[in-house]
Amino acid sequence: MKPATLFAAVAVGAVTATVGISAPAAIADPGYPSWDEVAKAKQNEAAKRAQIDAISGLLDGLRASAEAATKTSLIAAEAYRVTQDKLDAATLREATLKTQAKDAQAAAETSRMRAGLIAAHLAKSGAQDLSVKLFLNGSSADDLLQQLGTASKLSEQSATIYRTAMQDKNEATSLGEQATAATAERTRLVGESKSTFETANAASQASNAAYETEQKKSNELFEQLALLNDTTASAEREYRAGLDAKKAADALAEAEKNKPGPPPTNPNPPTNPNPPVNPPVTPPVNPNPPVTPPVTPPVTPPVSPPVVAPPNASAVETAIAFARNQLGKRYQLGGAGPDEWDCSGLTMKAYGAAGVSIGSHSATNQYYTMMNRNRLVPFSQAQVGDLVFWEGRPGDFYHVAIYMGGGQILEAPDVGKPVRIHSIWSWNDVAAYVGRPTG
Repeated sequence: MKPATLFAAVAVGAVTATVGISAPAAIADPGYPSWDEVAKAKQNEAAKRAQIDAISGLLDGLRASAEAATKTSLIAAEAYRVTQDKLDAATLREATLKTQAKDAQAAAETSRMRAGLIAAHLAKSGAQDLSVKLFLNGSSADDLLQQLGTASKLSEQSATIYRTAMQDKNEATSLGEQATAATAERTRLVGESKSTFETANAASQASNAAYETEQKKSNELFEQLALLNDTTASAEREYRAGLDAKKAADALAEAEKNKPGPPPTNPNPPTNPNPPVNPPVTPPVNPNPPVTPPVTPPVTPPVSPPVVAPPNASAVETAIAFARNQLGKRYQLGGAGPDEWDCSGLTMKAYGAAGVSIGSHSATNQYYTMMNRNRLVPFSQAQVGDLVFWEGRPGDFYHVAIYMGGGQILEAPDVGKPVRIHSIWSWNDVAAYVGRPTG
């Protein structure tokens, strides 16, 4: 295995272990042919054909390696974006709880002061009850509050003030504890965010190395194919692009034929971890079983998925126009414009330009936002402007793009690849449902 290819394979493997996903095994490299070997092979038809097949296999291997690195990179990037979502929510919760705790503490202080005033009032009235003496001996507002609760004779007004003060005190204490816990959770997520960001960066570097290796080696391999076939490298590329287009068209036709059931409505359906186990029952054997006519099972009507209206043409045009204006701009993890983008940052801002919210800066969040709004549509019904998702493990979505029709997407693909219009790739991971933001 050549050094550059080896680096890409090792880097992808290291990142895979970090983010906890499975990547395909590295393709064995039998060695790239030299120009002398290609020239000699051309002199014999059988040797030439074998060399062409070998070079084609090397090109396939390079592409598979680059695609595996891209998938690993995008999964790691999505893990970072999901962590950022959690961190943003934790930060907001912490700030809200601190404000609520501060307000509750102020209310509790006011309630304690009212309790103190009741104690002073009872003292001035000349009451000689033991509870009044306890009021007068209290050294703090908290003492007064406790002593007010021990009074043997409380008026209805005094009892109400006491109950309110105790409720305010308990609420302030509870909110203070929640705010402290929220701070600890935010601190934990800051560390997790840093870790997932570093993992995503390492994955991006590995992906870029694999992509550069593919580009560099494929250039030479196409030149060698041209020599063998008495054509040009560009002609060989065009021929291979045609084969790729045919594969993509076949995959699109297969996807459009596929008619899955109703879109999911709950990402976490309840399950019973300990279902009851009934022992098998063996019926008695009848040596002369009665002959019974066949029973036709009842026909269960199909479940119709919720009807999703066609896209709003004006909103789709605005979103696509915005996205088109970003073509050629560089990919950057966490990018949300104006000059750098990642996949969900681009879709979020594109539809934001049309006044449509599709969820947060995360492919996973955008998928579930569409699901929760009943805006998932089977891929066979995809229309221009719909959101196409890529799914790693069930329920985990690592990429999102805007559907342009005919198997084409507008996307911010990965490090080293600018915003582009491209045929759908990695069909095996394309989700069965697209999201329709408008309708």
